[in-house]
Amino acid sequence: MRTLFCVVLAAAGAVHAQDVVDLHFYVRPPYMVQGGDGLFSGLTADPARAAFEGAGVRYRWHHTPARRQLMLIENGAGLDCGVGWYKTPEREKFGKFSIPLYRDKPTVAIARRQFKHFERSLAAIVADPAVRVVMKMGLTYGRDVVETMAKARAQVQMVTTEQVTLARMVASGRVDFMFSPQEEAEVLVADVERAGEGLKVLTFPDIREGGTRHILCSKRVSDQTIVKLNAVLARLNPSVK
Repeated sequence: MRTLFCVVLAAAGAVHAQDVVDLHFYVRPPYMVQGGDGLFSGLTADPARAAFEGAGVRYRWHHTPARRQLMLIENGAGLDCGVGWYKTPEREKFGKFSIPLYRDKPTVAIARRQFKHFERSLAAIVADPAVRVVMKMGLTYGRDVVETMAKARAQVQMVTTEQVTLARMVASGRVDFMFSPQEEAEVLVADVERAGEGLKVLTFPDIREGGTRHILCSKRVSDQTIVKLNAVLARLNPSVK
């Protein structure tokens, strides 16, 4: 009888462990910052933590590269969620989105200080075939930028490296500029400036408000869990839509 009781307890413990959501992130200031104490904070980290804790949903942080996060969520084998993802029709096919955690400021460009162009709008600048732009493959840039770049005549180089590496490519003169949310641009420019390079931020009158960032979960995460997270987020960020 004692053996049977232990087996039942073990089985119950295994089921309970499966209720813990694996919450994936990768360090990307100022959205996700890991402090010296090992704790996470930032523009998307703080509301995500508040949502899970306020909703009473058990979770554990995992440091996971962005592409790996999407693979896990699309696979749907576990209770996996990622923090700070833009909502796209493609991702909605394999995942469940929370309501917004945060809305970005308009997308900007990080350019070499020497880069000068007589045009101000992004559409006019990238109509010039002499302009060189670098973009990260798989990164979502927002509707305005995507629609503009689809018609661009500029030289566009697609890479898989992180944003800070793109900023160094700009600083070295290999390309003229890259795109970034305004919040991240300020951090990237400051980091590269410390290395003695010269960069500047360009804003465009034809690029309007930025996109919203969400928690993206696998289909295995229950609808009830998403409803609980949304209820907390709605109280935390009533103006973010």
